[in-house]
Amino acid sequence: MPLSRFLVDLDELLAVFHDGSGADSRSFDNLRIAVARINEIRRQLAIAEEKLGAALSLAENSLMEGGDAIVAGEAERRDRFSIYDHCRTGIDEVDDQHEAIFQAGNRLYALAYGNETPAADMLGGLQDLLHQVKRHFDEEEVLMDACGYPDADSHRTVHRRMHDYLAEMADLATGSPMLVAIRLEYFLGSWLIWHMQREDMDFARHAAAVKGDIASRRAQSVSVS
Repeated sequence: MPLSRFLVDLDELLAVFHDGSGADSRSFDNLRIAVARINEIRRQLAIAEEKLGAALSLAENSLMEGGDAIVAGEAERRDRFSIYDHCRTGIDEVDDQHEAIFQAGNRLYALAYGNETPAADMLGGLQDLLHQVKRHFDEEEVLMDACGYPDADSHRTVHRRMHDYLAEMADLATGSPMLVAIRLEYFLGSWLIWHMQREDMDFARHAAAVKGDIASRRAQSVSVS
């Protein structure tokens, strides 16, 4: 999500607390999510600063060596991205699929930082990530329909945008691995986390309520009989 959009959403959220009307448990949940989002922005900025500093050092060293490029291979980072506890929905299959997506993303990220990783390996890593993402989206949408989730259509729209964003990386995977890593920083380190915190948690709350309502009806039926 663009920073400008986040700031607009934040202003709207804070207005609820400033005017003293309409603040409820959902507002407080959104406020906690906003705090988590700000922490994530800080983390991303720290990463950007680190990368810029490394690039500057390489450029300075290159000039000192008379223009000879110094290539520093970066160690594989198979645990670059991880899921925060507050992103877990409590729906086992959904949480397991999220984990599989992050594992595939970490493998691709490591390949992107590998020294002269073959294009075929990069493309294979991307296809693995796309497979995990599509599998999750398809199965989650089946669950949404089964639960009668009212915001299923808008949720599907977000899924399509995210899948298309990854699919656009096919050309980069064979020609610009470092750009793949940068896009993964945005997709796994920001966009998907935000989606899990917001849209997925909304669905999880609905699913839990429906499940609880069904259990209550069953209990009442047993007591009456």
